Amino acid sequence: MNSNKSVTLIFGAYFSHKHIYRTCKNLNKKFKIIVVENSLDKKFKQDIEKKYKNAKVIIPEKNVGLAKSYNIGIKNSKTKYVYLNCPDIDISNKSLDELVDCAEKLKNFCILAPNFKDTSIFQNYAGNKYILEKTPSNILKYKLRKVDYIDNSFFMHTKKARKYLFDEKYFLYFETTDFCFKSNKLNEKIYISEKIRFKHHGSDSVDSKYLLVSNLTRAFHYNWSKFYYYKKNHNYFFALRKIIPNIINSIKKIVFSLITFNKKNIITGLVEFYGIICSVLNLKSFYRPKM
Repeated sequence: MNSNKSVTLIFGAYFSHKHIYRTCKNLNKKFKIIVVENSLDKKFKQDIEKKYKNAKVIIPEKNVGLAKSYNIGIKNSKTKYVYLNCPDIDISNKSLDELVDCAEKLKNFCILAPNFKDTSIFQNYAGNKYILEKTPSNILKYKLRKVDYIDNSFFMHTKKARKYLFDEKYFLYFETTDFCFKSNKLNEKIYISEKIRFKHHGSDSVDSKYLLVSNLTRAFHYNWSKFYYYKKNHNYFFALRKIIPNIINSIKKIVFSLITFNKKNIITGLVEFYGIICSVLNLKSFYRPKM
Protein backbone atom coordinates (compact mmCIF):
# COMPACT_ATOMS: atom_id res chain seq x y z
CA MET A 1 0.00 0.00 0.00
CA ASN A 2 1.35 3.43 -0.92
CA SER A 3 2.08 5.65 2.05
CA ASN A 4 -0.32 8.33 0.78
CA LYS A 5 -3.15 5.78 1.00
CA SER A 6 -2.16 4.48 4.42
CA VAL A 7 -3.91 4.94 7.73
CA THR A 8 -2.93 5.78 11.29
CA LEU A 9 -4.90 4.17 14.10
CA ILE A 10 -5.27 6.64 16.96
CA PHE A 11 -6.08 5.54 20.50
CA GLY A 12 -6.81 7.71 23.53
CA ALA A 13 -5.70 5.41 26.34
CA TYR A 14 -5.43 5.24 30.12
CA PHE A 15 -3.75 2.09 31.45
CA SER A 16 -5.16 0.12 28.50
CA HIS A 17 -1.88 -1.69 28.05
CA LYS A 18 -3.22 -5.20 27.34
CA HIS A 19 -5.38 -3.92 24.49
CA ILE A 20 -2.62 -1.81 22.94
CA TYR A 21 -0.16 -4.73 23.05
CA ARG A 22 -2.75 -6.99 21.41
CA THR A 23 -3.47 -4.48 18.65
CA CYS A 24 0.21 -3.82 17.93
CA LYS A 25 0.91 -7.54 17.78
CA ASN A 26 -2.01 -8.41 15.48
CA LEU A 27 -1.94 -5.61 12.93
CA ASN A 28 0.14 -5.49 9.78
CA LYS A 29 3.13 -3.21 10.21
CA LYS A 30 2.07 -1.11 7.20
CA PHE A 31 -0.54 0.45 9.49
CA LYS A 32 0.71 3.23 11.75
CA ILE A 33 -0.39 3.43 15.38
CA ILE A 34 -0.46 6.47 17.66
CA VAL A 35 -1.34 6.00 21.33
CA VAL A 36 -1.92 9.06 23.51
CA GLU A 37 -1.22 7.51 26.93
CA ASN A 38 -2.97 9.49 29.64
CA SER A 39 -1.56 7.38 32.47
CA LEU A 40 1.77 9.12 31.70
CA ASP A 41 3.49 5.70 31.84
CA LYS A 42 6.89 6.30 30.22
CA LYS A 43 8.02 2.68 30.62
CA PHE A 44 5.03 1.61 28.54
CA LYS A 45 6.03 4.12 25.86
CA GLN A 46 9.60 2.82 25.77
CA ASP A 47 8.53 -0.81 25.56
CA ILE A 48 5.91 -0.32 22.83
CA GLU A 49 8.17 1.82 20.65
CA LYS A 50 11.04 -0.65 21.06
CA LYS A 51 8.94 -3.69 20.08
CA TYR A 52 6.77 -2.12 17.36
CA LYS A 53 8.42 0.29 14.94
CA ASN A 54 5.08 1.30 13.43
CA ALA A 55 3.80 2.49 16.83
CA LYS A 56 4.30 5.81 18.57
CA VAL A 57 3.24 6.56 22.15
CA ILE A 58 2.68 10.22 23.03
CA ILE A 59 2.79 11.19 26.70
CA PRO A 60 0.79 14.41 27.24
CA GLU A 61 1.56 16.89 29.99
CA LYS A 62 -1.32 15.47 32.05
CA ASN A 63 -4.41 13.29 31.67
CA VAL A 64 -6.15 15.25 28.93
CA GLY A 65 -9.15 13.01 28.21
CA LEU A 66 -10.44 11.48 25.00
CA ALA A 67 -11.31 14.51 22.87
CA LYS A 68 -7.90 16.15 23.25
CA SER A 69 -6.18 12.76 22.86
CA TYR A 70 -7.85 12.37 19.47
CA ASN A 71 -6.80 15.89 18.48
CA ILE A 72 -3.19 15.22 19.50
CA GLY A 73 -3.19 12.02 17.45
CA ILE A 74 -4.74 13.73 14.43
CA LYS A 75 -2.18 16.54 14.51
CA ASN A 76 0.70 14.03 14.72
CA SER A 77 -0.55 11.76 11.93
CA LYS A 78 1.37 11.74 8.65
CA THR A 79 -0.91 9.42 6.68
CA LYS A 80 -3.80 10.19 4.34
CA TYR A 81 -6.36 8.69 6.73
CA VAL A 82 -6.85 8.45 10.47
CA TYR A 83 -8.90 5.83 12.31
CA LEU A 84 -10.02 6.95 15.79
CA ASN A 85 -10.83 4.28 18.37
CA CYS A 86 -11.07 3.27 21.99
CA PRO A 87 -8.38 0.72 22.91
CA ASP A 88 -10.82 -2.15 23.59
CA ILE A 89 -11.51 -2.99 19.95
CA ASP A 90 -10.55 -5.84 17.66
CA ILE A 91 -10.31 -5.12 13.97
CA SER A 92 -8.68 -7.29 11.34
CA ASN A 93 -6.10 -6.31 8.75
CA LYS A 94 -8.68 -7.22 6.10
CA SER A 95 -11.25 -4.81 7.56
CA LEU A 96 -8.68 -2.00 7.63
CA ASP A 97 -7.77 -2.68 4.00
CA GLU A 98 -11.48 -2.58 3.15
CA LEU A 99 -11.93 0.77 4.92
CA VAL A 100 -9.06 2.26 2.92
CA ASP A 101 -10.38 0.80 -0.34
CA CYS A 102 -13.89 2.06 0.35
CA ALA A 103 -12.62 5.53 1.28
CA GLU A 104 -10.53 5.75 -1.90
CA LYS A 105 -13.57 4.96 -4.03
CA LEU A 106 -16.12 6.92 -2.01
CA LYS A 107 -13.94 10.06 -1.81
CA ASN A 108 -16.60 12.54 -0.59
CA PHE A 109 -17.30 11.76 3.05
CA CYS A 110 -16.59 13.08 6.54
CA ILE A 111 -16.85 9.88 8.61
CA LEU A 112 -16.80 6.27 7.46
CA ALA A 113 -17.27 3.56 10.06
CA PRO A 114 -17.60 -0.21 10.28
CA ASN A 115 -20.46 -1.74 12.22
CA PHE A 116 -20.14 -3.99 15.28
CA LYS A 117 -19.66 -7.70 14.66
CA ASP A 118 -22.55 -8.37 17.01
CA THR A 119 -25.45 -6.00 16.33
CA SER A 120 -28.07 -7.93 18.29
CA ILE A 121 -27.93 -5.40 21.15
CA PHE A 122 -26.25 -2.25 19.79
CA GLN A 123 -25.52 -0.75 16.39
CA ASN A 124 -22.51 1.49 15.79
CA TYR A 125 -24.74 4.33 14.69
CA ALA A 126 -27.80 6.30 15.75
CA GLY A 127 -30.48 8.33 14.06
CA ASN A 128 -31.90 7.68 10.63
CA LYS A 129 -30.28 5.20 8.28
CA TYR A 130 -30.70 6.16 4.65
CA ILE A 131 -30.14 3.76 1.78
CA LEU A 132 -28.07 5.60 -0.80
CA GLU A 133 -30.02 6.43 -3.95
CA LYS A 134 -26.98 6.27 -6.18
CA THR A 135 -24.17 4.02 -5.01
CA PRO A 136 -21.16 3.69 -7.32
CA SER A 137 -20.95 0.10 -8.53
CA ASN A 138 -17.39 -0.30 -7.28
CA ILE A 139 -18.47 0.15 -3.64
CA LEU A 140 -21.80 -1.69 -3.67
CA LYS A 141 -20.19 -4.60 -1.84
CA TYR A 142 -19.57 -2.44 1.24
CA LYS A 143 -23.33 -1.94 1.82
CA LEU A 144 -23.06 1.72 2.79
CA ARG A 145 -25.81 3.57 4.60
CA LYS A 146 -25.92 7.29 5.38
CA VAL A 147 -26.51 7.85 9.11
CA ASP A 148 -26.74 10.74 11.56
CA TYR A 149 -24.34 9.61 14.31
CA ILE A 150 -21.49 7.15 14.74
CA ASP A 151 -20.83 5.78 18.22
CA ASN A 152 -17.29 4.46 17.83
CA SER A 153 -14.59 3.91 15.25
CA PHE A 154 -14.19 7.07 13.11
CA PHE A 155 -12.35 6.60 9.80
CA MET A 156 -11.60 9.99 8.24
CA HIS A 157 -9.43 11.93 5.82
CA THR A 158 -6.66 13.37 7.99
CA LYS A 159 -7.08 16.81 6.39
CA LYS A 160 -10.78 16.87 7.23
CA ALA A 161 -10.16 15.65 10.78
CA ARG A 162 -7.66 18.50 11.25
CA LYS A 163 -10.15 20.96 9.83
CA TYR A 164 -12.85 20.16 12.37
CA LEU A 165 -11.17 18.55 15.41
CA PHE A 166 -12.97 17.63 18.64
CA ASP A 167 -14.23 19.97 21.35
CA GLU A 168 -11.62 19.62 24.10
CA LYS A 169 -14.03 20.76 26.80
CA TYR A 170 -15.26 17.16 26.78
CA PHE A 171 -13.05 14.90 28.87
CA LEU A 172 -15.03 11.71 28.32
CA TYR A 173 -18.40 10.93 26.69
CA PHE A 174 -20.41 12.84 24.07
CA GLU A 175 -17.30 14.05 22.20
CA THR A 176 -18.14 11.85 19.20
CA THR A 177 -21.84 12.74 19.36
CA ASP A 178 -20.89 16.42 19.36
CA PHE A 179 -18.54 15.89 16.41
CA CYS A 180 -21.30 14.19 14.40
CA PHE A 181 -23.79 16.93 15.32
CA LYS A 182 -21.36 19.55 13.99
CA SER A 183 -20.74 17.49 10.84
CA ASN A 184 -24.47 17.23 10.15
CA LYS A 185 -24.94 20.99 10.57
CA LEU A 186 -22.21 21.47 7.94
CA ASN A 187 -23.94 19.01 5.60
CA GLU A 188 -21.06 16.57 5.81
CA LYS A 189 -21.68 12.91 4.98
CA ILE A 190 -21.49 10.15 7.60
CA TYR A 191 -21.55 6.53 6.45
CA ILE A 192 -21.78 3.13 8.11
CA SER A 193 -20.66 -0.01 6.30
CA GLU A 194 -22.74 -3.10 7.00
CA LYS A 195 -20.07 -5.30 5.44
CA ILE A 196 -16.97 -4.07 7.26
CA ARG A 197 -17.10 -5.16 10.92
CA PHE A 198 -15.14 -4.82 14.15
CA LYS A 199 -15.50 -6.00 17.72
CA HIS A 200 -15.91 -3.59 20.62
CA HIS A 201 -15.51 -5.19 24.04
CA GLY A 202 -17.42 -2.34 25.71
CA SER A 203 -16.30 -0.44 28.85
CA ASP A 204 -13.17 -2.62 29.01
CA SER A 205 -10.59 -0.05 27.98
CA VAL A 206 -8.92 0.25 31.38
CA ASP A 207 -6.95 -2.55 33.07
CA SER A 208 -9.07 -4.15 35.81
CA LYS A 209 -6.90 -3.02 38.74
CA TYR A 210 -7.82 0.58 37.91
CA LEU A 211 -11.54 -0.18 37.66
CA LEU A 212 -12.65 1.96 40.64
CA VAL A 213 -10.86 5.03 39.27
CA SER A 214 -12.35 4.32 35.85
CA ASN A 215 -15.89 3.95 37.22
CA LEU A 216 -15.71 7.20 39.19
CA THR A 217 -14.33 9.01 36.15
CA ARG A 218 -17.20 7.69 34.02
CA ALA A 219 -19.77 8.58 36.71
CA PHE A 220 -18.73 12.22 36.80
CA HIS A 221 -18.01 12.83 33.13
CA TYR A 222 -21.03 11.11 31.59
CA ASN A 223 -23.31 13.46 33.51
CA TRP A 224 -21.13 16.53 33.04
CA SER A 225 -20.82 15.90 29.30
CA LYS A 226 -24.50 15.15 28.79
CA PHE A 227 -25.57 18.51 30.19
CA TYR A 228 -22.80 20.37 28.35
CA TYR A 229 -23.69 18.72 25.03
CA TYR A 230 -27.35 19.75 25.18
CA LYS A 231 -26.53 23.21 26.50
CA LYS A 232 -23.98 23.79 23.73
CA ASN A 233 -26.06 22.46 20.84
CA HIS A 234 -29.56 23.47 22.02
CA ASN A 235 -29.92 25.73 25.06
CA TYR A 236 -29.52 25.81 28.83
CA PHE A 237 -33.16 25.03 29.69
CA PHE A 238 -33.35 22.19 27.19
CA ALA A 239 -30.23 20.74 28.84
CA LEU A 240 -31.85 21.04 32.27
CA ARG A 241 -34.85 19.09 31.05
CA LYS A 242 -32.62 16.35 29.59
CA ILE A 243 -30.53 15.99 32.76
CA ILE A 244 -33.48 15.66 35.20
CA PRO A 245 -33.66 11.83 34.88
CA ASN A 246 -29.96 11.63 35.76
CA ILE A 247 -30.49 13.82 38.83
CA ILE A 248 -33.34 11.57 40.00
CA ASN A 249 -31.33 8.39 39.38
CA SER A 250 -28.27 9.65 41.24
CA ILE A 251 -30.37 10.67 44.27
CA LYS A 252 -32.13 7.28 44.25
CA LYS A 253 -28.75 5.54 44.13
CA ILE A 254 -27.43 7.55 47.07
CA VAL A 255 -30.55 6.94 49.23
CA PHE A 256 -30.82 3.23 48.45
CA SER A 257 -27.09 2.73 49.04
CA LEU A 258 -27.29 4.49 52.40
CA ILE A 259 -30.10 2.12 53.40
CA THR A 260 -28.15 -0.95 52.26
CA PHE A 261 -24.77 0.33 53.54
CA ASN A 262 -23.22 0.06 50.07
CA LYS A 263 -20.31 2.45 50.42
CA LYS A 264 -19.08 2.04 46.84
CA ASN A 265 -22.46 2.95 45.35
CA ILE A 266 -22.86 5.89 47.74
CA ILE A 267 -19.60 7.34 46.41
CA THR A 268 -20.58 6.65 42.81
CA GLY A 269 -23.97 8.31 43.27
CA LEU A 270 -22.39 11.36 44.89
CA VAL A 271 -19.87 11.65 42.04
CA GLU A 272 -22.66 11.39 39.46
CA PHE A 273 -24.56 14.18 41.22
CA TYR A 274 -21.38 16.23 41.52
CA GLY A 275 -20.82 15.97 37.76
CA ILE A 276 -24.31 17.29 37.10
CA ILE A 277 -23.97 20.22 39.51
CA CYS A 278 -20.57 21.22 38.09
CA SER A 279 -21.90 21.25 34.54
CA VAL A 280 -25.08 23.13 35.49
CA LEU A 281 -22.89 25.75 37.21
CA ASN A 282 -20.73 26.05 34.07
CA LEU A 283 -17.65 24.65 35.79
CA LYS A 284 -15.05 22.80 33.70
CA SER A 285 -14.83 19.01 33.50
CA PHE A 286 -11.96 19.04 35.99
CA TYR A 287 -12.64 15.87 38.02
CA ARG A 288 -9.80 13.32 38.11
CA PRO A 289 -10.09 10.73 40.93
CA LYS A 290 -6.87 9.79 42.67
CA MET A 291 -5.28 6.39 42.14
